[in-house]
Amino acid sequence: MRHVALGLLIGGMVLAGCASVGGESAPQPTVRSGGIGWIDAHAHLVGGRADQGPDYWGAVEAALAAMDQAGLRRMVVMAPPQVHGQPALHDSDGFVSALKRHPTRFAFLGGGGSLNVMLQEAAQDTTISDRLRRRFEETAAEILRQGAVGFGEITAHHLSHMAGHPYESVAADHPLLLLLADIAARHDVVIDLHFDLVAQDMNAPEWLASPPNPPLLRANLAAFERLLEHNRNAKIVWAHAGSDMLGHWTVDLSRAFLEKHPNLFMSLRMGPGRAPQNHPLTPARTIKPEWLRLLQDFPDRFVIGGDQFIASPSLRGAGPGLVFSQRAPATRERTRAFLDALPPDLARKIGYGNAIRLYKLKD
Repeated sequence: MRHVALGLLIGGMVLAGCASVGGESAPQPTVRSGGIGWIDAHAHLVGGRADQGPDYWGAVEAALAAMDQAGLRRMVVMAPPQVHGQPALHDSDGFVSALKRHPTRFAFLGGGGSLNVMLQEAAQDTTISDRLRRRFEETAAEILRQGAVGFGEITAHHLSHMAGHPYESVAADHPLLLLLADIAARHDVVIDLHFDLVAQDMNAPEWLASPPNPPLLRANLAAFERLLEHNRNAKIVWAHAGSDMLGHWTVDLSRAFLEKHPNLFMSLRMGPGRAPQNHPLTPARTIKPEWLRLLQDFPDRFVIGGDQFIASPSLRGAGPGLVFSQRAPATRERTRAFLDALPPDLARKIGYGNAIRLYKLKD
């Protein structure tokens, strides 16, 4: 991969701050997927602050109701990528007991409130101590003992979108991420990675408040490739494909990375982000031809990852989780439109079959 060439290829497509296409009045697509029951492989439960007795039982019941209404057969639930000191800091151990009441409807990943916290605290370190390595490995082992099907949500670059929503940045080839790749490969489980791509150094667009986002965003593509190359048996799911925030994650870049890195997968989020030119759907909710070719050429490498936040009805307030939860119904509706716009065989693979295989779910 020639990083400079890729940067030049996609640099001219940056349209940060473009209007969302999610709120337009669009015609209903013809149902072609056969109304398949789909799987959301990237979802979050909002139970409230840990110091106030979070209500994950209520969040699970709300999730089940939404799933039944949307024809959503299963969710893979995970904690968002967090940093030390967040008031609602939590990981999978907080909600796993609530999920286990419905073993055929939920699976989970772990590490967003534990492994990722360690990673972000060590972000500036180029080496790690034996003590940190042991603590990281022990935490990962405990997550798997709880029944997790992998690790997530982990981040190498996470833009802040509002107050209380952290900015996080660490080199994608950080020693702890390389260690996590080795652990995931050893146990044949996935890593769900949030990675806001910056193909070349750029000034932060106006919509990104600075701070907490830095005024200059640094290129991070080369380190991501080194992570992918480190252990080819580590299956890395690059989260939020199709909802590009900076205009750099183009179809051409996705194609190049999928061709070069057989251990890379992508989860599709049906929100257009800030660069709708890189979103799979047209305003009329048809599939863009270049996206259809990509999905047909790599039919086994995509899953649905809606990034739905499902909140307990008992919660009150205006934190990021509750704000994001208000967008979940539109995400479900757009996901159904996306699946219905695909050829049926492809819709079944991306909507259901690939997630069963990748996350080792019982069919």
